Amino acid sequence: MTNTSNKILAFIGDGEGKTSAAIGHAVRAAGHGKRVAVIQFLKGQERCGEYKYLKKCDRIDIHLVGDPSFFLDPSKKEPHAKKAAEGLALAKKLINSGKYFLIVLDEIFDAAAAGLISNNDIEDLIDIVRASGRSPLPGANLILTGRVLPPELSRKIDLVTQMKKIKHYYDLGDKGIEGLDW
Repeated sequence: MTNTSNKILAFIGDGEGKTSAAIGHAVRAAGHGKRVAVIQFLKGQERCGEYKYLKKCDRIDIHLVGDPSFFLDPSKKEPHAKKAAEGLALAKKLINSGKYFLIVLDEIFDAAAAGLISNNDIEDLIDIVRASGRSPLPGANLILTGRVLPPELSRKIDLVTQMKKIKHYYDLGDKGIEGLDW
C-alpha cells in the first residue's frame, strides 16, 4: 500500500536537537534521491555548520531568511519582520513548485513567538501542503521547528517530538562551540 498523504512533522522544545533532527530528515530524504529545501528563519549568518555543509549538497537547497543580527531588541523588529515575510513567501513558492519531497521550516515557531509572523501564516502553509497532497502531483512533506508549538496548530500536525533540556553548559555561562552548537 502506498502512502499518498503528505506529512507535517514538528520538532519543539527548549532542548538541543530540533534543527539537527530536521536536518537529519533532510539528509535521509536526499540519500533516497529526493529533493529537499531548508528555510532557516531567524538565521542570517552563513557561519553555521549545517548551512556551510548543506550549501554544497546537490539535492538540498538551503536558504537563510533571518537578518544577520540576532533578534534580541523588540524595538529593532522591522528588519527581522521583513526577512520573516520573505521566508513565508519563499516557503509558499517552494511548496507550490511541486519540486520538493521535503521542506524544512527551521525556527518558524520562534519567528511567530517573536511576532515576526503569525500563527495564521504557519497554518496557511500547512493548509497549502495538505491541499497539494490531494492533487494528482505529489506534494511536499513539511518539518517545522521551534521552541513552542502553538496549541491551535498542534491538531494539524502528524508527528510532534519534544526536545527537553535537562542540563546545558550555557546555564553555567559557557559559550557555544563551533561544530557542536553552531
